[in-house]
Formats: sequence, C-alpha cells, structure tokens
Amino acid sequence: MRILVLGAGVIGSVYAGKLMGAGHEVVMLARGERLAELQDFGLIMADSESGEKTSLPIRAIGAVGAEDRYDVVVVAVRAMQLTSTLTVLGSMDDGSDVLFMGNTAGLEDQLVQALGGRVLLGFPAAGGVQDGVTTRYVLIKQQKTMLGEPSGTISPRTLRLKKVMEEAGFPAAITADMPGWLLAHAAFIVPMSYALYKLGTDAPRLAADRETLRLMVRATAQAFRALQASGNTEIPANLRTLYLRLPAAFAVAYWRRVLASPKGELWFAGPTRGSSEEMGSLAHYLQAAIHGSGGDAPELTRLLPGFPEPGGPSPSST
Repeated sequence: MRILVLGAGVIGSVYAGKLMGAGHEVVMLARGERLAELQDFGLIMADSESGEKTSLPIRAIGAVGAEDRYDVVVVAVRAMQLTSTLTVLGSMDDGSDVLFMGNTAGLEDQLVQALGGRVLLGFPAAGGVQDGVTTRYVLIKQQKTMLGEPSGTISPRTLRLKKVMEEAGFPAAITADMPGWLLAHAAFIVPMSYALYKLGTDAPRLAADRETLRLMVRATAQAFRALQASGNTEIPANLRTLYLRLPAAFAVAYWRRVLASPKGELWFAGPTRGSSEEMGSLAHYLQAAIHGSGGDAPELTRLLPGFPEPGGPSPSST
C-alpha cells in the first residue's frame, strides 16, 4: 500500500516505521523542526523494552500536492489539531481512505461531514516519548490497535487494514461501535490523566500517592458502571475485570507497579504532557455522556476540579 502518515509525533512515527518495515511505501507529512529532523536523519526509533534501535530513510514532506495519490492516510495528531487537518485532507485525492488514529470521541460527525465516506476511526496501541530525534516507544500488549467504520459496519477495507496492521506487528481488532469504544477509553484515560495532572505528570509520584490512586480507581469504576448501565458494551475485557470484578485494592496495586516502572512514563505521563486541552474536552464529553444517560460518577467529578469548558483554557498540569 502507499500510505501517508499525517503527524510525526510518537504515534505517527511508530506506525510509519512499522508499516514501512512491513514493506509498504510510507510518506510522512511533518512541519518545522520535526520535518527537518526526518529529512536530515531519517526516522530513528528505539524500542524501550527490547532496546532495539532502528533508523529508516523515510520520505518526509511539508505539504501534499493535489496530484499525490495514497491508498490510506493515517492521521496521528491530537484531537485539538484535527480541524486544522481537514483542509489538507479535503484538498487531496478523494480516493484515499482516512484513518483517524486517536480519541475522536464526540468529533465523529464533524469528520464524516467534512470527508464523507473516506473516514475510518482507529486507536493506537503504542506509547512513548520523543527524545530529540529519537522516538522512544513501547507497544502496549494489553491493548490492540482498534479499527472501525463510523457506520458500524464490518467492511472490506477495515478487514484489509486489520491485516495490514497485524503484518506490521500491531495486533488489531475491529469493533462495530467505535464511538462507544472511544467513550469507554475516555472513562479510563481521563481519570488517569487528571490524577497525573494533580501530581505534575510525574508517574512515580502518582505511584507513591495511594490516596490519589484510590480516587482514580474509584472514578474509573464509577464511570464504567454508568456507561454499562447506559448500554455501552465496549469496555475492554481486561479493564472490566480489573475495575468491576476485582476488589479496588487489586487495581490500585496494579497501577502502582506500572506507574513506578518505565511504563508509567511511556504509557501515560509522557503522552499526557501537552494534552491538557484535549483531556479537558474529553472530560466534558465523558461527563455529559454519563449525566445524559441518567448516570452519575461522583468520584470522577471530585477528581476533575475546575476543569475548563471545551475550547476554554487548559487545566493546570501542576
């Protein structure tokens, strides 16, 4: 396949590198300093678990031409940057599918209105940090790369993309309710992010703060129960077990170990930094979904003091 990756942060870099390694023709669309890095040094990736380091001579461009043709465009930018990508995507050949790889919860209708049937929804299964020109990453084995149609159908193109992802080393799954999956993911990541904001996005510091960990776990469990009661069936099985079937102490102990390890930085703290505006919008969307269905999650509300209106100032990260 000929693939354009729009967004050259950690997620875009990891998926570009793995897809290129699987034999696909991959082009990265980047800006500013990151574009210069890719053009001068190539795509440099370091697997933080295996220690393996790779350097790929990937093609990086700063703009796309109307004559450019791609089978798939993978959009790997923060939710708050999505609107700015629509002009670029709208100017391209309308034969390319567009896979949005991130939490687009609440934005699906806007994307479909702008791009029509080209839109596919997805979510990555990787985390990491950018360390100079090197992307330090980890593949999250507990999570699969998620794929779905906005309409909920299981289409030939999602089946084809699932195969492409798996051949590139990303275990993948297709869901018939990607918006529901993204909302369930928000119920997990919003409490985690706000617990980190409370402690300066310092994962080991959160690991040592049992009170905040307990509040985070209770907030997620209440949000999950409220979503389940409203008919959401997309909470991943491992998270259902951890939060809804086992005593809360198990979840606290589990996250204490994860956050105290290098995974705490790569999975959560690193990606959370700089995403406070996105998390503020996700927090509002999650709260609205819970309250709109008649549910309640008081511990979630307690964890989110003074979070902003969507589009307003970002919450403090200290």
